[in-house]
Amino acid sequence: MTMHLEAKMASEARPSQTRQSNFKLIMATSLGSGLEVYDNTIFSYFAIVIGQQFFAPAGDYGALLLSVSVFAIGFLIRPLGSLYFGSMADRRGRKFTLLLTIMLMALGVLLITLCPPYSRIGVAAPIILLVGRLLQGFSLGGEFGAATTLAMESSAPRSRGHVVSWQTACQGAATLAGALVAFTLTKYVPPEQFHSWGWRVGFAIGLSIAPVGLYIRSQMSETFDVTQAAGTPLTDLWKGYRRPVFLGVLMMLLNSSLLYIIVLYMPTYLMQQLHFPSSTSYLASIVSSAVLLVTAPLSGRLADRMPRRKPILLVSMLLPPLLVYPLFAMLANTQALWQALLLIGGMMAVASLGSGAFLLLLLEAFPARVRASALSIIYSIGVSVVGGCAQLFVTWLIKFSGDPMSPAWFMMGCGAISYTALLLFREHKSV
Repeated sequence: MTMHLEAKMASEARPSQTRQSNFKLIMATSLGSGLEVYDNTIFSYFAIVIGQQFFAPAGDYGALLLSVSVFAIGFLIRPLGSLYFGSMADRRGRKFTLLLTIMLMALGVLLITLCPPYSRIGVAAPIILLVGRLLQGFSLGGEFGAATTLAMESSAPRSRGHVVSWQTACQGAATLAGALVAFTLTKYVPPEQFHSWGWRVGFAIGLSIAPVGLYIRSQMSETFDVTQAAGTPLTDLWKGYRRPVFLGVLMMLLNSSLLYIIVLYMPTYLMQQLHFPSSTSYLASIVSSAVLLVTAPLSGRLADRMPRRKPILLVSMLLPPLLVYPLFAMLANTQALWQALLLIGGMMAVASLGSGAFLLLLLEAFPARVRASALSIIYSIGVSVVGGCAQLFVTWLIKFSGDPMSPAWFMMGCGAISYTALLLFREHKSV
């Protein structure tokens, strides 16, 4: 059965005449995901200011709530984008799809960057902001699946894990960049100027990445033979691969919860629960992002050295649910910043151990004709369900229960679901 699938996948993917350089390949396929995470980081850090600029009549609390809601809508629209662009990548090719997604992504960021505030154009301002987030979310729904598929199909088998793992590492780099930009702007731009135009600089910096990504992608070779494309990839996926898609979504829950809580929510946790000053709490994101940037490629190297992916994941996906509670218990009782940062970095290192093997396990479970659709759907639903609501849910859980360990319980619950799905997931030999 496995040999049959190998032959089938090999026949559907166009053999590379010359392997594209790993550096160029990593840049081309990772910039889109990096721009996504960078913009989300900037938006989440500047949510209060954005609310004041675009929803001023709603009052301070209402403006923040509406700002966060617009942020969440960008996640909720992703599954629709995954269906559209994932299917496009499996019908018209990975390269064509990635050129389109990065252009739409850039358009969304441009609208957010240049949109005048409510005080100047009234209700049109929040509408334009919403359209910008919808364009971002819709295009991002297919970005990760198509980009990761192209990275896997373009790389040599012995370096496939390393190349693919940069999708995750680039998210760490983008979050690190976003945290540094946010810290720099809030520290060195006077408050009045920051509220007027300074916050827009963060988005403008991200926007500058798009032309570079567009140029590099235009120079890439297509890896998918469109003559072998299925007429309706989504129908084919539903008929033959419902089970691995469903299990893949469940397996994504742990990864998403770890990333969005440890990297993005942790500064809020340090301020609200441990009462660290805001000026130092941002260091939590900087440390966790830096750790992810280093450990993700190492996890890819490990996956390349192992003949199978699942044994790595049986260990790496078990460790976070087991260790996150004692690590959080120590974090909740520390008063030293360096100890808190050390614990946060340790959690991130444990969380990213199997990131390379995880992506390869998913990619190799599907034939080329539905691969981009499958990964797009798995990633977008997993991120939308957990990533879009993790911070909101954990904040509510802490307030409702009064338990500062609530984030640990949440990640442990996601871990239990994901690990069960992993046990049921059928591995296919590397192709």
